[in-house]
Amino acid sequence: MLKRNLTALAAVAALAVILAAPGALAEPQAAAKPAAKPAEPLQVQETNEADVVAEFIECKRKEGVLTVKIRFRNTGTAPAAFYIISRGNYDDLYVTAEDKKYFVLRDEERTPLSPTVDPGGGVRVSLKPGGTWLWWAKYPAPPAEVKKINYVWTLGAPFEDIPITDQ
Repeated sequence: MLKRNLTALAAVAALAVILAAPGALAEPQAAAKPAAKPAEPLQVQETNEADVVAEFIECKRKEGVLTVKIRFRNTGTAPAAFYIISRGNYDDLYVTAEDKKYFVLRDEERTPLSPTVDPGGGVRVSLKPGGTWLWWAKYPAPPAEVKKINYVWTLGAPFEDIPITDQ
């Protein structure tokens, strides 16, 4: 009798260990999704930084806001580093459409809706060879009848005739 009770107790203990294992009662997991493919650039151009190109990958208008995204890519064999913002000069990067300038939006505390500056007022980009970094910013959207913008910035010639995607 004692042997039978010990066997039953061991079986219950083993079952408890199995059920306590993480995911023991979880549904079978679907296969992991592949990583998202980087967006195809709308336009690519050289920058003033050696071996760094800028890929304009997004220009979306939604609810009165225009979001732009530019991917920087180091095409060289050496690391690259530069400032896209220095001294808090967000107004040096702006959108133009139909002879009007649109500056980076700011929240109620006057903080620009884009990457945050360091204590010195800069946004520094550091790229390993082959590395990328994403700049984004939000601007007031031009009127709905405007279908293309130009993007003026400090690191190269303006991007011109960038199509707007409406959402």
